[in-house]
Amino acid sequence: MPYDDLGSSREDKIWTYAICAAGGILILTLGPLLARWLADVPFVPFKEPLRWVGGFDQPWAWAARVALGLVAGLVVALLTLVDEWHLEVHDDAVVVVHDQDRRRLPREAIVGIHLEGKKIVIDGTDGRRLFEKPVEAGRERVKLAFASRGYPLETE
Repeated sequence: MPYDDLGSSREDKIWTYAICAAGGILILTLGPLLARWLADVPFVPFKEPLRWVGGFDQPWAWAARVALGLVAGLVVALLTLVDEWHLEVHDDAVVVVHDQDRRRLPREAIVGIHLEGKKIVIDGTDGRRLFEKPVEAGRERVKLAFASRGYPLETE
């Protein structure tokens, strides 16, 4: 393999789309029922808007809410995955990828790599931080990717 990709796996992306789509459908389907119930609670403000939202009971509204919830959930999943950072670990460099932007960190510029929770921290010369962002890859996968290519990994 020419490089190790540290980011969401294909399965992670599928689960992200599935969970966000199901969440969107659930929220928009149950929203009017919840609004109708909240409109009857004495201390809740904005009763008229809640009654208005709770009034969407027609059959076409149920179908529209499911469709809109699905679309909204898929959009949220897409935006979440597009905003994700991932790293390509090559033998001679680490490439930082965020959406369509790519930044190359040559191996010579990297003096240390360590993990802080989900964050991967790449230190450069003169105490400069070259990268410090969370990456959706398992801890062991990160360690293996850097250690197998001989990078100065400081995390045990």
